[in-house]
Amino acid sequence: MQITFRSKLVLTIFLTAVFLTSSMTFAFESVDVLDWTPYAYENITVTTGAVSRPTEEYRNAAGGLFLTVENNPIHYRIDSGDPTDVLGHKVVASIYQNLWLNDNSAIKNLRMIAVGDSALVKITYYRKR
Repeated sequence: MQITFRSKLVLTIFLTAVFLTSSMTFAFESVDVLDWTPYAYENITVTTGAVSRPTEEYRNAAGGLFLTVENNPIHYRIDSGDPTDVLGHKVVASIYQNLWLNDNSAIKNLRMIAVGDSALVKITYYRKR
């Protein structure tokens, strides 16, 4: 049985699709916001020179936080340690990553620093209804 070029191409495309689909991992937890209500919003300019934190009044009262990065990546930490341009979890604006925190301790300890150039971070704060 001879395999044609077209058969090889179809098989290659099929196997590539199977490999890509099976190797994907989704690092997220389903977020149920039905019992939460937004109560505050702020824009923060995160710089490369100093660690930025959410407004104290909001971070102390929030039970949940939704964060997006508009232009440049940031590194963040939620263990009360300071991130650097190479340390911390990275959130990349260009691939539409975001951050949802639903633990008050993590929110209180959130620290951010920009990578490369200043970043505009938008945060919506949530509390239980």
